Amino acid sequence: MKLSLPVRVQGHTPDGGAWEEMTICEDTSHGGASFNLKEHGCVPGQVLYLSLPLPKNFRSYSLSDSSYNTYALVRSVMSVSKAGRIGVMFLGRTAPKGYQENPGGRYLLPSDPKPAPKERRRAKRVDVFVNLKLRVVDAEGRTLREEQTVTENLSRSGLRVMTGLPVAKGERLLVEDLAGTFQAAAEIRNLFIGKDGVPRLNLFFLNGGAPEALLVAAGLAATDL
Repeated sequence: MKLSLPVRVQGHTPDGGAWEEMTICEDTSHGGASFNLKEHGCVPGQVLYLSLPLPKNFRSYSLSDSSYNTYALVRSVMSVSKAGRIGVMFLGRTAPKGYQENPGGRYLLPSDPKPAPKERRRAKRVDVFVNLKLRVVDAEGRTLREEQTVTENLSRSGLRVMTGLPVAKGERLLVEDLAGTFQAAAEIRNLFIGKDGVPRLNLFFLNGGAPEALLVAAGLAATDL
């Protein structure tokens, strides 16, 4: 139904900053409404909180209240700039799960297509096996623990190795070849147990990335990574 109703719209930016804007509802139904926003852009999946004098025959609750307050999910956006027509679906009194922790997030319905996963690695990683030595040292460079291991994959920024060392995420260690021709400092970015029950370390090279000698030892050309 075409209705001209004042509506207070409350939302959040992606980083959680709260905002509010008054506007006029263009049309409404039992399930949602549409309106224009002039000061704040929205994207599909964003959650808004609306207050408007919705006719009683369109309400699911608060039939005697002067204002109908409901969470709403943005389903369509004519423009993502600070001037666009927004179509929303009423959610009711309760916000989606996770909203309190992340009010500026995006929320999907079960029927919505899943977003493409983001590529987390900036450097190409190649499955290659190189025998290495890992050493945990103190502030003076004295060896506290060490072991011989083998890489499972390698890139210019890091590598994954099997381990038996009692280490934790965030610790730093030295990566060396068995002949002692190169050495590189690395930080443990992740530690997990593989399907074979053997722990793995994801290591990130510090101070400029993988040594060229390591790439040569792995038989990799510059174009491989």
